[in-house]
Amino acid sequence: MFIYTQRKKSRGQQRSAGEKIQYFAGILLDYGVQVYLICMLLLFPLYFQDGYAHIGTDKAVFFIRAGVTAAKVLAAPTVLYLAAGLMVFLKQKKRKLWEPDTLKRWFSAADLFALLYGAALVVSYGCSNYREGALWGAEGWYMGLLPQLLLLMAYFLVSRFWKPRKWVPGLMLGVSVAVFLFGCINRFGIYPVEMAFSGPEFISTVGNINWYCGYAVSVFFFGVVMFWLQREQKTWQKVLLMGYLLIGFTSLVIQGSQSGLMTLAVVLLVLFRMSAEDPARMGAFWQGMALLWGGCLIISVVRRLAPEKMTYTDGLIDRLTLGWIPVVMMAVSVLVLLLLWRDGHRGVRRDRLFRLLTGMAVWGSLGVLLLGLLLAVLNTLRPGILGSLSELGVFTLDENWGSARGATWAAGVRCFAEQDLLHKLVGVGPDCMPEFIYKGASLGLAEFVERMFYYRLTNAHNEWLTVLVDTGLLGLAGFGGMMVCGIRGLIKKGCGNPYAIACGFCLLGYTVNNSFSFQQLLSTGTVFVVFGMGEAFRRRGDAES
Repeated sequence: MFIYTQRKKSRGQQRSAGEKIQYFAGILLDYGVQVYLICMLLLFPLYFQDGYAHIGTDKAVFFIRAGVTAAKVLAAPTVLYLAAGLMVFLKQKKRKLWEPDTLKRWFSAADLFALLYGAALVVSYGCSNYREGALWGAEGWYMGLLPQLLLLMAYFLVSRFWKPRKWVPGLMLGVSVAVFLFGCINRFGIYPVEMAFSGPEFISTVGNINWYCGYAVSVFFFGVVMFWLQREQKTWQKVLLMGYLLIGFTSLVIQGSQSGLMTLAVVLLVLFRMSAEDPARMGAFWQGMALLWGGCLIISVVRRLAPEKMTYTDGLIDRLTLGWIPVVMMAVSVLVLLLLWRDGHRGVRRDRLFRLLTGMAVWGSLGVLLLGLLLAVLNTLRPGILGSLSELGVFTLDENWGSARGATWAAGVRCFAEQDLLHKLVGVGPDCMPEFIYKGASLGLAEFVERMFYYRLTNAHNEWLTVLVDTGLLGLAGFGGMMVCGIRGLIKKGCGNPYAIACGFCLLGYTVNNSFSFQQLLSTGTVFVVFGMGEAFRRRGDAES
């Protein structure tokens, strides 16, 4: 917490004993955290043992071992660093710890909510009727008390004790593009590495489609934003980022989870709105759009040449890779880029026009969303009122809506409703929603879950709803505040640091995706590390400014 409050010493000044201890402990922590980052960003996404046989458990064991090892190795340097820093602060500053300026310097709003979430996890575990399961979490998921605390530990260690280095995000991009490329060729039945139990529902070195999507949206938008900002980038860097975007966009389009496409749409809409008053950013945005639709056209050509090769598809993938949509959108992208190129040579700015267009895009999207919801409610109450549209599943709010999200969300709401007041506040225990359904729920809820999911429902397929059930209103306040303040702090207050802003968009992508998905250790473990990196870059920006 003190890492950015130390004053530089001139050559004639001598460090006190406390400062020397803090200095050397800081070096140990910095390099220790750096090793942890290499494990999490390089080895973690690629690690598996026997193909897809038990890949989720393999990655969970990897995450837990890496976290526990880091906790053991870094515990002593952390205690020394904090104790020495506290002594130095009290001696030099002669100020009280609880003064508002001091707390504001040491803790961001996201930090305070993270501490609240950690306290909520401990209280929830203490009040749980299923402590044995709550300690590590449900089998196959392992999102219980100790893994959640390891996530928070990773965030604080990285954000406080890691000296930001640009090559670490570069490592993350290099590994993720290999994962994306592997996923793309898997979609056409090509496996350069033998993967046991391979099939359409598994992809790359990650596993289940939803797991893959969760990982992709947690790292891909870092590269997108770095390309969009285009600050101090050399030609070869821009070319590499263009290749990264082409592969990443293509992977997101064909990976199979529709929540990933929704996330892509939301992030692109935010970037479009933020490009309104900057011609360079607007140009970069449309270059990215050209790469997106270029990837769709490449897949279209491959599918036409080898129509039987693609192992997984659905209506949305077909619309994006076949037919007129990619052709028209590529033409639009090229035309806008030509317009911006001409305006740049003529010294013309169209800020007012772009503000109007981006505003229309944002409000138009919200209007379409609200209209769709209204039509769905009307069609659900009066089936057939929409004519031929009534046959589309999206306009019927029942158990099967959204790939059974209607059923999972209903189960989550009923789990919360059946709790007494205490457990509404603190939850049933970390990752204990299945324990409650199987052992403590009403007969009606248990029969509903058995009928829909054969007793295999582990979470509500909505991260925030699952957090509400598992850790109650207290946990939801901490987790939600941490995420919202983290996104806002990194994107809006990134001190102009492009790396902090890029990390903020990764956090945004993860949050949007998990509105329809769930926590799992690869994506959640990765995004907490990225979150910590973003805070480290932001704090370095604060110190430099």
